[in-house]
Amino acid sequence: SAVAIDSEQALSLNGEILSGKHFVNVAGSQSDRIAHKFDMGLDYSMIPFMGIYRAVKSEKLPLRTLVYPVPHPLNPFLGVHFTLTSDFKVKIGPTAIPIFGREQYDLLHGWSSKDIGSTLLGLSSMARHGAHDLPALIRSEWPKVFTATLVREAEELVPSVTNVSGWIRKPPGIRAQLIHRPTGRLEQDFIVEQGHNSTHVLNAVSPGWTSALPFGDYVSSMVLSKL
Repeated sequence: SAVAIDSEQALSLNGEILSGKHFVNVAGSQSDRIAHKFDMGLDYSMIPFMGIYRAVKSEKLPLRTLVYPVPHPLNPFLGVHFTLTSDFKVKIGPTAIPIFGREQYDLLHGWSSKDIGSTLLGLSSMARHGAHDLPALIRSEWPKVFTATLVREAEELVPSVTNVSGWIRKPPGIRAQLIHRPTGRLEQDFIVEQGHNSTHVLNAVSPGWTSALPFGDYVSSMVLSKL
């Protein structure tokens, strides 16, 4: 956990106390909890979503480019799409399955009572305010834990997928999706909050990889302005 001590910051990490003039919080799915220790980001909490992928050798599906669907009008997820990998495979995914654990990299392990409570709080805010179509999201995403369902959705973009076999599992990912509890809105932009001695990256959205360098410059300029 992180706590403020006078004009310095102290971070307890595995029993060791680390201190510094300025604390930069880039903790992903745990970033809201750390921010709350500094009385920052109090209107936000995190809902974890599992992204499941499947892949096949590119010789079975010789695509020459990435293929993306049209974005969903209400829910802020990219949708199942095709990616060409550096090891000569074609990958489909990800899903956007709401789960309970922030470190839940499979469906049976990785959650905690603390995670469950936080996720239920966020989901109830979504359901109450109606900023997104939560029932439709659950109906569309949970069946994709099965490869056949995931492939059927991919067929809407590339019909020839129906003739492809030999799909293999790829390691899943956890999307740290920030929710604004007062409105039930899933945030779709970068969100950075700054205190006197701390900077908190609460939401870093796709395309995070391609925007990493300019976003890093942006955050570092915020930090330097406080030093």
